[in-house]
Amino acid sequence: MTDDAVLVTTDGPVATVTLSRPDRLNALDLAGMRLLGSRLREAAGRPGVRCILLTGEGRAFCAGADVSPAGAATGGADGRAIVAAANDAVLAVIRADVPVVAAVNGPAVGVGVSFALACDAVVAADTSWFQLPFVNIGLVPDGGASHLLPAAIGRVRANRMALFAERVPAPAALAWGLVSDVVPAADLLDTARTLAAGTAGASREALRRAKLALRRAAADELEAAMRSELEDQGELLDGPDYAEGLAALRERRPPAYPA
Repeated sequence: MTDDAVLVTTDGPVATVTLSRPDRLNALDLAGMRLLGSRLREAAGRPGVRCILLTGEGRAFCAGADVSPAGAATGGADGRAIVAAANDAVLAVIRADVPVVAAVNGPAVGVGVSFALACDAVVAADTSWFQLPFVNIGLVPDGGASHLLPAAIGRVRANRMALFAERVPAPAALAWGLVSDVVPAADLLDTARTLAAGTAGASREALRRAKLALRRAAADELEAAMRSELEDQGELLDGPDYAEGLAALRERRPPAYPA
């Protein structure tokens, strides 16, 4: 993973953070997760910035953690470190002193869903979709999804995504409250940038306090959910079901779990 896996550019009051691993559908390994958290904090601290735009390069927003052999999304300490780094990136979005707008340009999968949910507004391309396929590879949703998802769309719909790995296309995501806007793919970045630039005349201190006020009540619950997810994920990452699920995914076959 190189430093160009997550890019930051600034245009007036808007800093754009772009996941830039299009060949891996913007899936991130441990270094990439850590870089994302760092770049988000960097963007939020740039003078004159009033909003951050988070998006992906190519045809995906973020495919979650990199489960390729080179990505090292395996069991043991490495796997737990990736979950912890993903949590840190989610918290970097939530704790940013300025609003963060997600421009979801394609599939948001796994912790990619959490990255979008952490944002203060989510503009999605009409071709995009959202999925939490963790149970299919012997894991549980992480990145705070166990708190963020029910808070956004309700328990029953969250169950459909977390327990049944249901793929949710953008129009349904809008109806469910998972995203704030759905636009033609060709208009996505312009629409998201226009929304983000709407903060140009705002007081940075007022933005910070307003965002804090909106998040304060749920902050403790989110961090408790992350701790619980990390504990569960740590045990599952070392278990036989994840080993089988990961092997099946890489070999493009159905997993064979115990009855």
